[in-house]
Amino acid sequence: MPHRFFVPKNCITPPTVQLPADVARQVNTVLRMQPGDKIVVLDNSGTAWQVKLTEVSKSAVRGQIVDQQSAAGEPKLHLTLYQGTLKAQKFEWVLQKGTELGVSRFVPTVCQRSVVRDRNALLKKQSRWQQIIREAAEQSGRGKLPVLHSVMSLAEALTATQPEELILMPWEEATDESLNTVLVEPVTNIALFIGPEGGFSAAETTNAQRTGARLVTLGPRILRAETAGLAACAAIMYQAGELR
Repeated sequence: MPHRFFVPKNCITPPTVQLPADVARQVNTVLRMQPGDKIVVLDNSGTAWQVKLTEVSKSAVRGQIVDQQSAAGEPKLHLTLYQGTLKAQKFEWVLQKGTELGVSRFVPTVCQRSVVRDRNALLKKQSRWQQIIREAAEQSGRGKLPVLHSVMSLAEALTATQPEELILMPWEEATDESLNTVLVEPVTNIALFIGPEGGFSAAETTNAQRTGARLVTLGPRILRAETAGLAACAAIMYQAGELR
């Protein structure tokens, strides 16, 4: 399978492509590709351009477009993951695997029991998080980069949901509904709220219900925060027909 790279739109000037410096360096120095090799470039619009390299040097990497098609990895379902903030490696894991599963938007969310709460410290990680998302999107065949929103409090996040979204909040004390029961009818927009390491408090879930959230169970086992979000994303994508 050809290597895939997201590039700025102005790098694609049919019938040719010139790679930006960072991608060119990776192609030339890291991957040691040669003229004649093929890659796929993406402009974050959902289009995938197959490119045959014509020049690979320290100063420039250029290629000729040989095919153009829609990227097959974009889900029809728009899933926003409001993930309670976690310690660094755990949150990065969620970003990487969530991108692979088809999450459209990530919103780091500070909750009552969040261990990681410093917004300024979280803001400094945005660049690294963007890179993790980009690499995961390239690897998994996505045609668009998931959006990484700035940090919100849980109250702000609940207010930011849209009327057309189905708001789901898995909670270990929920008993009445499961993902199976709430996803009987097809939906196109879901806002999924996942708690931090300590989970959601009862007060938070009560407030969430007032804003339209539906509390759901993920089964009889207690899942870690980084597991719960990914398990729920996978189950939702399966129900939507994205994993079949």
